[in-house]
Amino acid sequence: MTRLAITASGLITSGGFSTAASLAAMRAGIRTCKRCNIWDAESGTYLAAGKVELPQWWTGLGKLADLSAVAIHECFAAAPALRPADVPILLGVASPDRPYRIPGLDAQLLSQVAHRLSLPMHAASQLVPRGHASLGAGIYLAHEMISAGTAKAVIVAAVDSLLQDELTDYYLAERRLLTPLNSNGFSVGEAGSAVLIEAAGAGHRHGLEVLEVLGMGVAHEEASIRSDKPLRAEGLTKAIRQALAEAGLTIQQIDYRLSDLNGEHYKFKEMALAMGRFARTPTPRPMELWHPVECIGDIGSAIGPLLASVALDAAQHDYAVGPTVLCTLGDDDGHRVALVLRCQHP
Repeated sequence: MTRLAITASGLITSGGFSTAASLAAMRAGIRTCKRCNIWDAESGTYLAAGKVELPQWWTGLGKLADLSAVAIHECFAAAPALRPADVPILLGVASPDRPYRIPGLDAQLLSQVAHRLSLPMHAASQLVPRGHASLGAGIYLAHEMISAGTAKAVIVAAVDSLLQDELTDYYLAERRLLTPLNSNGFSVGEAGSAVLIEAAGAGHRHGLEVLEVLGMGVAHEEASIRSDKPLRAEGLTKAIRQALAEAGLTIQQIDYRLSDLNGEHYKFKEMALAMGRFARTPTPRPMELWHPVECIGDIGSAIGPLLASVALDAAQHDYAVGPTVLCTLGDDDGHRVALVLRCQHP
């Protein structure tokens, strides 16, 4: 079975226009969400958001294409030996049932990204409309392509912006945004993110560490945040069990965790319930939990590759708690993904 490795990454967030700048801000714990034009009538204040300081003020497909292109280009720049036309791009976007999804997203986004990158798009390039869970679906497709020999490398990218007037109004009406009168909520954000996927052992970039994908689990949570069913975290628990089983590890062998926790009580409760299922045997030390959304806001679909980028940078710059990390992701539609990644030295 072909093992995959994450060898490079690209980011553009409210923390910076590159991976280095974005991750430096997150590592320092700098909250880059600033007050913008999101008006909360209940508290009578403008709300903070993780807005990327792009030159243009407009939103829509053009902004998503700009954010995507920056992150994808950084991956290509990190691997100059690769011919871009030979590398499929799997681009994660909002799930089809997300309210106020940008019109024309499925039909036009990839062509706009290709135009900005000034390169022909690989025939296997496609959108992955799974929201927060897009990274899992992207890695699955990348594994199929690399195992079949149709591609030597694949870029799994994702892009999103929750800074849309109709969408923020919707979240406010649902009482899901963080406001002075509501602590059970999140700040909206936007970002482009990407990771370069290759076969494990294909080589290390500039002698740097890579992240081997040891295991992945995918499941569905029936009691999603949009459901009125009681939450038991069965979907996330199943995904974590699958990922650990595929990796041949126990939870006690995980060094730390990365998650898309965004400040909503639902997600914290789900995480607590899921991890409680593995608590019969105590871990040798408290397992650290990192959640970058606290710095840059909820960046929607872009969170998956960003978590992988954080883990890769932590391994390469020696600030990871240990070599093995568990990443967990969950979308509003109920999709759950768990990944076990391990640092491999050159």
